[in-house]
Amino acid sequence: MSRSLRLPPDLAAAVDSCTRGRGPLRAQCLLSDGDFSGSVAAGGAAAKVEVVSRNLHGRFAHCAYSVTSKGASGTLRSLQQGGRVLLLSGERGKFFDAALRIVRGLQPGVIAPFTESTRIKSILEGLEEDASVTLKCKKSVKKRTVGAMPKTVLEWGGGAGKSRGYGTVGSVFADAEEKGMVIDSLRAFSDGDGGLDVTVSRKGLVTVHRGGIKSIYDSVLRPILDHGMERRVLFSHRSRSERPDREPRPLLVRYKGAVLAGDGDAKRFCELIAGYPRCSYVVMHAGGASLHISIVDRMDNSTISLRSVNGDALAIIPQIKTTEASLLRLTGFLASAFCEGEIAEYEW
Repeated sequence: MSRSLRLPPDLAAAVDSCTRGRGPLRAQCLLSDGDFSGSVAAGGAAAKVEVVSRNLHGRFAHCAYSVTSKGASGTLRSLQQGGRVLLLSGERGKFFDAALRIVRGLQPGVIAPFTESTRIKSILEGLEEDASVTLKCKKSVKKRTVGAMPKTVLEWGGGAGKSRGYGTVGSVFADAEEKGMVIDSLRAFSDGDGGLDVTVSRKGLVTVHRGGIKSIYDSVLRPILDHGMERRVLFSHRSRSERPDREPRPLLVRYKGAVLAGDGDAKRFCELIAGYPRCSYVVMHAGGASLHISIVDRMDNSTISLRSVNGDALAIIPQIKTTEASLLRLTGFLASAFCEGEIAEYEW
């Protein structure tokens, strides 16, 4: 499949010009089925979103929207290349969070790609190489690898631009692995005036505290979007209704350890599923090392079965109707609330 292009210099300059002096630039990676700018243009009693401008820069579309609702009023921008959508805002306050909720409400098919902790490490190492810098960790948010346990926030002393007291990105990830945790979000910076200062989260949200958009897009945002598109292709055409023989095309999530084999693992997993938003579920079996749950995603009425496999893997079995968007939502939720794992075809 095609990869995202690097950001053209003239487009990067236009984005920097629009957001300069407005505070940290927040960017949310999203995947969309169609023309995002046309779909997001909508009005209603609760919110009003209108397209202000749409400019083409080669294969990129650069759009601006006016967003008005209770508690949110400002300008939202997007960069698009096919199904890859990047929402941008330099507005201060809580505008961006409110605008994201509005956009998702207007177009429920828009999905934020989940970015595994190991991929964040790879992305930041790529940024170090591309920018010829060494990134230090200013703040990291860690989560336990299994179960919805409270987050642990670790901060290092010192000020931005001072190396003393900060850990390198590599050391922070090594510390997380040693403690049986994953990095949920991480803020990293480079020394020197005009250097980089960026926060990356597993939910595809990136905040640029310092530095231009071009290097951040090319080295951070582009890999997040490309991985989301790759995962989307893997999840496509999974419905049993799309196969002449009506046989399912299951996926297997393989974990590093036996996370579904111990006493209470199945019960804890069921408690996590109870927190999955906009879904209904039925526990078919949850005893010992055996787990079988049927889920209905009320966003698009997709149905999916989950089964434990040997205690260290989870089979995701699409049913008559299962959309790629529902699989993206479910696997992202499981990775965030339960445990990250490697997803591949299940040869059963």
